Amino acid sequence: MKARQYPPKVVKRIWKYVKKYGYVCHYTGMDLDMEDPHSPWFCVFDHWAPHDPRKIVITSALINGMKTDLSEEEFWWIVDALTNFKRYQIPLRKRKLRYWDHKYTFDEPGTAVETTIFPTRGTGTCDICGKRLKSKMFTYCPVCAIMARRLKSDGRHFSPQAVEDLINYIRRFGYFCFFTKMRLDMKDPTSPWYCVINHWRPGTSKIVITFALLGVMKLDLTEEEFWYYVEALADYKEKGKKIFKRRPVCWNRRYPIEEELKGYDPNNLNFETIDI
Repeated sequence: MKARQYPPKVVKRIWKYVKKYGYVCHYTGMDLDMEDPHSPWFCVFDHWAPHDPRKIVITSALINGMKTDLSEEEFWWIVDALTNFKRYQIPLRKRKLRYWDHKYTFDEPGTAVETTIFPTRGTGTCDICGKRLKSKMFTYCPVCAIMARRLKSDGRHFSPQAVEDLINYIRRFGYFCFFTKMRLDMKDPTSPWYCVINHWRPGTSKIVITFALLGVMKLDLTEEEFWYYVEALADYKEKGKKIFKRRPVCWNRRYPIEEELKGYDPNNLNFETIDI
């Protein structure tokens, strides 16, 4: 807290919370790990309302990542919406998110579409979605041209088989989220519902399309782990049911505690100016 230069009022509120409840997550009541920065349960700070420094809470690295740029109310809303889809196949309804501040940066206006992934066949239909084109001179429709450029040029070196599988998915279902079947936004890179490419399982070649918000919330989780935590969070919120920790098999994140405390001796931090 001293390294982050939190205001005294904020620090006092955090200490008051810790004295009353201990080192447990503000959102889920889960015990936090105070030693291992690699742990998904490591204690981190979170802005209760994104970008608002007046209220800081403690939570786990996992929940902090899933909450992303959401208010607490928006976070529980998306958890409930995802759970209702998973359990009852209730479609997600898009809503405007007040604090969302992500932008998918790959698409830049005025950038020419790169060469095609497959040779131009001159059939008059889009090589990805199969939509009829205005001229046989084109290989892709305007939407698929952007997707083709991503697949070829975004530096992640997708395997030919992974690309083919994704294209087959788009041909069959269109631009709908792989996980929730929601229609994806193909125009606005700042939208939480914008179409992004996501690894189905971290560290593997299979790629899928989903919306930006879910892509951020999924973190380093497998599909099964993601749905487990979404449903566990919903059960905690609705029934107070305890969330059992299941360590993600592909978790590969580390909270930069050493960098944050650079210049400070963690064994000799002076809090003499703060009444705790």
